[in-house]
Amino acid sequence: MTDAPPDLALFLARLGDTLDAMTIDGRGLTAVYDPARRPPSAAGEVYVGIGAWRNGEGDIAHGGACLNNKGAAERFGWKREPVTVAAFVRDAPEDLVAQWRQVFGTAPDEVLRATLVVEDASPDSVLSVVFFLARLAGVPSAALPQRWLTSLTAWERDGVAPSVTRSWTSLLSALAHSHFGMKFDGAGIAEAWGDALRFTVTLLRAGADPDAVDADAVPVLLTDPAYGRAIAFAMNEKQDYDQSLARAVRLELLVPMAGSPGRELLVDAYFAVESNAPSGVKKIFIRTDTANTTLHNGFSLMGLYRPGLEGSGNDMTISVDPRSGIALRELWQALEAAEIEKWDGARPNGSPRRIASYPAGGYDQPWWDDHGRYTLLGAPKRVSDAELGSKLSWSDVLEAVWRSYNQLRGLAVYDLGAEGAQLEPKAIEACTARAVSAGAGVSAVTKQLIAVKWNRSFGATQSLQFTPTVKRHLAAMLVRAGKGLSGPVQLADLPESDDFDYLEIAGGQAIVSRDGLFLFDDWRDKDLAAPALGSDFAQAVVLQSDCLAYDAEVDALYESASHGGDVLQRITDLRARIARTFQKADLTEASPERRVVRAAIERRWGLDGKEAGLTNRLKDLQEILETKATLDTQGMATLLAFFTIPAFIGTVLQLYGVIVDNANRGADSNLNFVGYGVWMGLLLVGLSGATMAIAFWMTRKRR
Repeated sequence: MTDAPPDLALFLARLGDTLDAMTIDGRGLTAVYDPARRPPSAAGEVYVGIGAWRNGEGDIAHGGACLNNKGAAERFGWKREPVTVAAFVRDAPEDLVAQWRQVFGTAPDEVLRATLVVEDASPDSVLSVVFFLARLAGVPSAALPQRWLTSLTAWERDGVAPSVTRSWTSLLSALAHSHFGMKFDGAGIAEAWGDALRFTVTLLRAGADPDAVDADAVPVLLTDPAYGRAIAFAMNEKQDYDQSLARAVRLELLVPMAGSPGRELLVDAYFAVESNAPSGVKKIFIRTDTANTTLHNGFSLMGLYRPGLEGSGNDMTISVDPRSGIALRELWQALEAAEIEKWDGARPNGSPRRIASYPAGGYDQPWWDDHGRYTLLGAPKRVSDAELGSKLSWSDVLEAVWRSYNQLRGLAVYDLGAEGAQLEPKAIEACTARAVSAGAGVSAVTKQLIAVKWNRSFGATQSLQFTPTVKRHLAAMLVRAGKGLSGPVQLADLPESDDFDYLEIAGGQAIVSRDGLFLFDDWRDKDLAAPALGSDFAQAVVLQSDCLAYDAEVDALYESASHGGDVLQRITDLRARIARTFQKADLTEASPERRVVRAAIERRWGLDGKEAGLTNRLKDLQEILETKATLDTQGMATLLAFFTIPAFIGTVLQLYGVIVDNANRGADSNLNFVGYGVWMGLLLVGLSGATMAIAFWMTRKRR
């Protein structure tokens, strides 16, 4: 905490009291949202960040005040343009300040009766008004706090702050945007300015460090509603960002470094659709996110699409973290080329917008090139009320980013799948996919095999890191080959990481997907065993075809089981064939890399555990049939017992009756009758035995 100079301290106390009194009295600021205001300011109007200093006829005479750094260097003969509006106000010539005093007076309560015409309520705009009020009140330029300008310049130039919850720039941005609706049509702009001015003046009066805002160091913040609101909405932006990660397009891209031909930097990139009224706070979370980025340096490349701002120039923006040292010249050229193609010779050019990339000629609404720095690209604005300045969709823009900066662009390799593969290197996306097929009908299988070898002769200039995006890119080549497509992979073609397996093996890398196998020999100390791996791959294709055929056979056995036949014997034969097939395909004795690749193929193609699955289905069918046969035998035996046992008992009883009767009558008189009874009993027993034999034979036939 530092003490403010006497002039500044007195002014801040007076300004703070004025703002408090306005709050108590219910008097709000008069602020008008009109970013496209063109006419000169009228008396009583203060343009903040808008307006021009010159037109084709010369200097513009403003009746009020124009606070704008753009064009100020030319207007006032300065060597360079001020980076911020606040810096312009601090350095404004004394004669200009004198003109302002004549129009607005010097006391804060008088000046704040003016109408602020604004494009936002950003930290730069708010601090420029504080400095404007200070200059009118007679505070010397040298007394205005340079530390605050330093913090502001970093925010405006780099778009980042040391801490979201401790930096004045980020807190003020969140506070201001908490008053804006989703349409960002100017609603709430006056309330936003009131809160923003009071919060800023509170910190200035307390002598706070703008990058170390802390309620412990500045106790007055504990009772300041604006501070609490700023913290709450900053955390809301964090929540919004966290939720956006699942929907955002995240890539690792290779982007040229500014002013260093041939040098490129691998960066994380984030592209998302967002609300129409974002604050700069979300940008901080994007730039500083080390947890959700592959390289753990935050997202150095960022693209945002705001559909509700169509035609404003802010609907589609691509920007880089200036600290990364990269620039997007190639992307700007690609976007302009795409626009020219889409317009098909009808692109408006009657009143060209002068930008660094079009010093002469050009178009009415080109893509913004950030004064030739190419660190911020913005979509063309409307060319008329009825027509947009751009014919590109957001997907067109993302595709241009992909074509310009994907890691495999221009990577030269030897195509191991083509004749004379070692003779001439070619672009990796031009390599040949070899279709490997097996089977026919229901067992027909076709998979793709791509095998390449890095062109080591370019090792000094080529570099390739197998980032998640590169892995998806290689897998996409297999997907496209499976669909019969060739040529460059488009962004929309990239599969999700769960759709394939990436393997680090001796000699290089392998990508396994449902569409096939990609082998990449990267010149390690051991050559990639491409021929052996290719042979294993072909064997796996045959194995999958065989499994499809076996599935069909098992289904047929289940169907035929209900129609009789020697099914049990067929089951035994099929189980033996399945066992032989998998024994033949076994790679237990092969090298580790071959076993690893084969295991990944079997998992991805559903062959892992397939032998056990087929065998178990056959075992289940066999048990069903055997159980059914057993039940059939038991049923027949029960039926025969029902008839034969009573007959047998009856015969025995008959014989017993004959014997008893013979004893009573005498043996000689009943010999013939006894013989007849005995023979009838024997006949019944014989018939019962024959019936049981027939039943047993019929039961065996049904099995």
